[in-house]
Amino acid sequence: MIHLLAEAGDLARGTIEVEGADHRHLFRARRLKVGDRVRLVDGRGSARWSVVDQVTARRAVLRVEGVAPVFEPARSVSLFASALRPERAAWLVEKATELGLRELRWFVSERTSRSLAARALERQRRVAKSALEQSGGSWLPEIAAPVPLEEAAIGAGSVALHPGAATPFMAVAGSAEAIVVGPEGGFSEREIEELAARGAVTAHLGPRVLRTETAAIAALAVALSGTP
Repeated sequence: MIHLLAEAGDLARGTIEVEGADHRHLFRARRLKVGDRVRLVDGRGSARWSVVDQVTARRAVLRVEGVAPVFEPARSVSLFASALRPERAAWLVEKATELGLRELRWFVSERTSRSLAARALERQRRVAKSALEQSGGSWLPEIAAPVPLEEAAIGAGSVALHPGAATPFMAVAGSAEAIVVGPEGGFSEREIEELAARGAVTAHLGPRVLRTETAAIAALAVALSGTP
């Protein structure tokens, strides 16, 4: 099955034009031809079937047809993560998108070692598009520029991963609406107290201390599975 991210307005019009990188991928690398089916997603949870109607060297036209399955997890979970090095951040975006992440909000805390440049965010959005099309999801997660931890919209329903927490993550995963993952050095005691004051629950993943991106993916996979 071939998947393609398209604008919602294009789906409503009944036909979409494919050019540039998408055209090269579909009609040169994947060798699609007239009559082949493509599943279109709008990045906001809707999907439609389409059929290749016309193909030229630089442009193709797809005819939009009936409703297609969305292939999204039953639960909606967001992720707040301390800013990472660009290559590690891109890996986290790729895997989180494949799992069905709703949104990714980067933040900068007391022990965060770096921020993220605009070009790194643009790359992450390209990575997310590719991951969505590869995995067959229908929701493209929003990826926002880093903000100070104090400004991040973390509150009730959030679970902050903290090795010193008394509660295991498995005990609260089923109710997590957002997962909060700190920097490699962990949250400071002041930040833990502030998160608790804002309604966030702290929980641990086990005896091992995982890297930020690894911990995020592990927790996200469990939370999206609906495990109580």
